Amino acid sequence: MQVALSDLKINIGKYVDIAETTDVIITKYGKPTAKIIRFDKTPWYMKKMSEQITGIEQLFGTLPSDMDVEDIKTERLTK
Repeated sequence: MQVALSDLKINIGKYVDIAETTDVIITKYGKPTAKIIRFDKTPWYMKKMSEQITGIEQLFGTLPSDMDVEDIKTERLTK
């Protein structure tokens, strides 16, 4: 939905309510200049991560597949 800045100033509450379901594009002199989006209480980086994943499990995607935790510890300690 697009709304002129002058109309937004008059009816801000109405457009905040609309922004809960759809983005509201604010135009100034007919050109898009800003957007009102829905506020999400959950940060984007927490949405995809399961709460049950531990720190060590997160590392396994970055480790070589032929190494285990003990191999990594010994390699790190020798350096």
